[in-house]
Amino acid sequence: MIVFLQNAAGFFIQFFPCALMIFLPFPKEAYRFRRRSVFIGITAASVIMSAAFSAVLCLRDIEAYPRHVIISNSFMTAAILLILAAYVWLVRESLMKKVMVFFIVLFYAATEFVAVNAVYALFYTSPDTTAYPYTETFLLLYAAADALLLPLMIMVVIRPLREYISQIEPQSMKREFVVVILSTLVYFAMAVYFDTVFGEIGIFRFYLPLLLFMMLDQMLIFWLVFRESVRRKHDAEQRRAMEIRQLQYEMIVGDMENTRRMRHDLRHHYNALNDMLDQGQLEEMKAYLSKVINTTVKRDSEIYCENMTVNGLLQYYVGMIRDQGIACEVHAECGSLISIEPADLTVLLGNAMENAVNACKKCGDDRWVNVNIGTVQGSLAIEISNSCKEIHLNRHYQTEDGFSPAEAFLSDREGGGYGLRSITHTAQKYDGSAKFRFDAEKEAFTARIRLNMHTN
Repeated sequence: MIVFLQNAAGFFIQFFPCALMIFLPFPKEAYRFRRRSVFIGITAASVIMSAAFSAVLCLRDIEAYPRHVIISNSFMTAAILLILAAYVWLVRESLMKKVMVFFIVLFYAATEFVAVNAVYALFYTSPDTTAYPYTETFLLLYAAADALLLPLMIMVVIRPLREYISQIEPQSMKREFVVVILSTLVYFAMAVYFDTVFGEIGIFRFYLPLLLFMMLDQMLIFWLVFRESVRRKHDAEQRRAMEIRQLQYEMIVGDMENTRRMRHDLRHHYNALNDMLDQGQLEEMKAYLSKVINTTVKRDSEIYCENMTVNGLLQYYVGMIRDQGIACEVHAECGSLISIEPADLTVLLGNAMENAVNACKKCGDDRWVNVNIGTVQGSLAIEISNSCKEIHLNRHYQTEDGFSPAEAFLSDREGGGYGLRSITHTAQKYDGSAKFRFDAEKEAFTARIRLNMHTN
């Protein structure tokens, strides 16, 4: 019984932290079931697999040292595949994000493995050829490794990864993700190879400097990938903000040119009307005025609201929408001073308008977009509705008044769409919210966004 409990505890201590960590970086909305239920299920599955592992070893009469290694590795591989299958099914996220998190946790597993074997190799000159893998010494070493490394892993890697997962579009970082996966595989394979080949003859410790160097190198790779992702996001926001400023400048210059041209045309019209009046040509004057009124073209730049940023964004995106033959109505009532960063307004309106255009492209001739923006009790409220024939829904999400979170809507683009999630993240930055609704009867999609306008 002692041997059974010892091996079950060893397997659980080594396996369970890794099984738990692959779920931690994702928000509760990403789970197919309640987060608490998922964690309870993972814990129960780990306990059952640990007991089954120990039972297999105890029922088999294993006397030779290599045989328990083969059985242990085979059982551990099967357990990893099972938990990986559950992970892919239970978490509704981009496959690329899930793969990246898995390999980061695999790095932790390899680091723990190296640490335990390193300590053992340094203090024990000959390998332990006991018929069972989790001797008292290894059990204590794995428990100590988890106590030291697990809190460090959660604070330094998992928490920053949670923020990274919610913001970054993995499609923009395919090469970096490939580097993470390949480097982790090399590191893991080298650790297993050195222990398997050289552990039995007691020279594993001679390869410890190389493994430690690889571990530090892998940590550097993680840091560089995270930093690069944040830099790219910041640069993209800066580029969009610059585009809006440039757009506003061009519109100001265009308005000035339009005003100059209108004054020039008006001078000619006044002179012509004055000549007709002097000659008593009243009927000709009426006909001329009617012609001028009918041929007057609406100004290129409409003024939607007093806020320059919102007005500039609306001018740009409404112009783009109408250029594609899509009917667009705008009602915007917001003050000139809004305590929302221009870059964040660009993310919100840009993603919402682009999603609306993409949906309208599939609606044939019945294409429309309605935009309503206003301030309500210290909040900026934005509602954008558009024609939409169909949308991919995840039925496991609950709705509130017909509205659902961004995760309930699945993109038909390869790799998934992230516009709605980007809108949600930006809204949460201002203690606000973003909800979305698809009305199959009316063939309409609505985005409703609220942002609290804080006073600094």
